[in-house]
Amino acid sequence: MTLSRYPATPPSEVEWEELLVRYELTPRALHATLDDVALEGDARDRVGDLLRALVANELQVTELFAAMRDGLPVQVDPRIEVMSAEPRAAYERFAALRGRNFAAVQRRGLEVWGWSAEAPGQGTVTAHQLILASTALDAETLAGVREALREAAV
Repeated sequence: MTLSRYPATPPSEVEWEELLVRYELTPRALHATLDDVALEGDARDRVGDLLRALVANELQVTELFAAMRDGLPVQVDPRIEVMSAEPRAAYERFAALRGRNFAAVQRRGLEVWGWSAEAPGQGTVTAHQLILASTALDAETLAGVREALREAAV
């Protein structure tokens, strides 16, 4: 994910608040999409892959937010997390990570606008860039999940 293509800071407080709402609501949108759906075969595999990619992204976001908040270098050693093949388990892990990350930025108000860290291979990245990139991935993932479910229903 190339973060430099996103603006470093939001244009206004209104846009920042709207972005935080989108960041917060993705787990609910995914839950509503997956609720009462039997995931089988190719759809199960595809949805699982998409959700595990969200988990991997959210783990990176967690690391970057910690570095930004604490003023420490970003850990460059890869973090390995064994994930279940079950898509709902990946969803639960994503929702837990996102909830923690959202709380980390939401409770600090506009102070977060000044957060930045040196990300390996990215240069300096800001909290705004990180959240914008995450919400873009969220939208792509949600569309992919919906497409997989539509194709499975045909």
